[in-house]
Amino acid sequence: DFMMKKYRYDAFISYRHTELDRFAAENLHRQMEAFRLPGKLSGKTGERTRIERVFRDKDELPLTNNLEDPITKALAESEYLIVICSPRLRESLWCRKEIETFICMHGREKVLAVLIEGEPEEAFPEELLYAEETVTGPDGSINSIRKTVEPLAADIRGRSRREMMKCLKTEKLRLLAPMFSLNYDDLKQRHKERRMKRILGVSLAAAAVFLCVGTFSTAMALRIQNQNRQLEEQKGRLETQKEQLEEQAA
Repeated sequence: DFMMKKYRYDAFISYRHTELDRFAAENLHRQMEAFRLPGKLSGKTGERTRIERVFRDKDELPLTNNLEDPITKALAESEYLIVICSPRLRESLWCRKEIETFICMHGREKVLAVLIEGEPEEAFPEELLYAEETVTGPDGSINSIRKTVEPLAADIRGRSRREMMKCLKTEKLRLLAPMFSLNYDDLKQRHKERRMKRILGVSLAAAAVFLCVGTFSTAMALRIQNQNRQLEEQKGRLETQKEQLEEQAA
């Protein structure tokens, strides 16, 4: 029951509402909610074995940086923030405000990024690249400094949408691993093993079908061969009878 959990949403996807960015957000959303944790790892994650609910804002108000109440509420009720990063994202005051608001609510550790186009320095907004840190000087003075940070990011850049989708199949595990409190390499290995088992299962099923077809074909061929032999024998008997009748007639 979602209401009994600390968070209503497992993740909030923030993205610029342009064609490629929306394509990445929609497919990530779909694949995350379809993902099932491999059985061998389910006991290591506590109660979570799948991503149950993801919030994806389908509307954007690019001319303002004041978030609407439903968006602020959704950010407050989301455990993770996933940012779809492209050079276009940096231009969106709306998206940058979502990042800033989430960090104030939940901290920077729960922010994940997906690089879909461009280099990190031109696709990641400043809210992801820098953090304000308070330090105390030798004289006791308190100063605020700007510290460079590196967000956990998945890279699905590709020359075509097909390449992006291919990258997303494995790169999404970089985002899912911390959400399940797992190591990325371990999750990737288990995911690969499950995929191989699925392929093996399909191959064995196909082999069984081919075996059945082959057995049936062999049986039919033997049956036809036997029928041909019977026809030849019957033909031989008829010819013998014909010769006998001709001799009697003569």
